[in-house]
Amino acid sequence: MEYKDIVPDYSEYAKLQKTTFCSHEITVPKWEEGQKIYINETFRDVNRKLKILDIACGDGVGLRSFKLLGFTDVIGVEFNEEKISKALESGYPVYQFDMHDLCIFPDNEFDIVYSSHTLEHAYFPETVLEEFKRILKPNGKLYVVLPYPDYGDSKAHGGKFTLGTDANDDGKKVVGFFSKDFKVIKKKYDSFREPEIWLELQKEAE
Repeated sequence: MEYKDIVPDYSEYAKLQKTTFCSHEITVPKWEEGQKIYINETFRDVNRKLKILDIACGDGVGLRSFKLLGFTDVIGVEFNEEKISKALESGYPVYQFDMHDLCIFPDNEFDIVYSSHTLEHAYFPETVLEEFKRILKPNGKLYVVLPYPDYGDSKAHGGKFTLGTDANDDGKKVVGFFSKDFKVIKKKYDSFREPEIWLELQKEAE
C-alpha cells in the first residue's frame, strides 16, 4: 500500500496535512520536552559549526533546542505557513517549502539533516529521502525519529507503509528502507513521547 492508495490526489493530501492533521508541538508539553531530550542527547557532542537542516521544523521546538546548545548554522523548512512565525523566534532562517522538493538548496549543502516525526507524513517517502541524500555532503548524517510501531491515522501517516513503520518487526523493514541509500550507524528505541525508533544514518562518499 502507498499513500496515493489512501488519498489519491496530492492537493488533497497537502490540504489535509495543513488543516485536519495540523498539530502544534508547543501545545503539548510532553511532545516539546521529548524533542528537547532527543536533541540534547543526540547532538551534545556534535561540532556546533556544522550546517544543519531541520526539516518540517514546525513551531521551532527543535530549532530553539539547537540554539540553546550553541549551534550557529541551522536552517528550518516548514510546509505549513501557520507555524513559521513561531519557528522564526528561534533566530534561525525558516523557509516555507515542501519536503518533496528542496530545490532551494544545492547539492551537498548540509552536514546534517534532522527529521523528527516527519517522514511518516510524506506522500512519497522515497522522493523525500532522495532529496535528503542530494543535499547532504558526502559522509553527512541523517537523524530520523519516527513513531514505531506506527498506529497513527493512515490519512495522516500514509508514509508508514512505504517506510515499514506499520510493521512491528524490530525495525527490519524500516532499516531496509533507509539502508538502500544510507549506511545505518545506530538504531534505538524510546517511549518518552510515544513508542519511537531513532536512526542515525550516513551518506557514504561516492
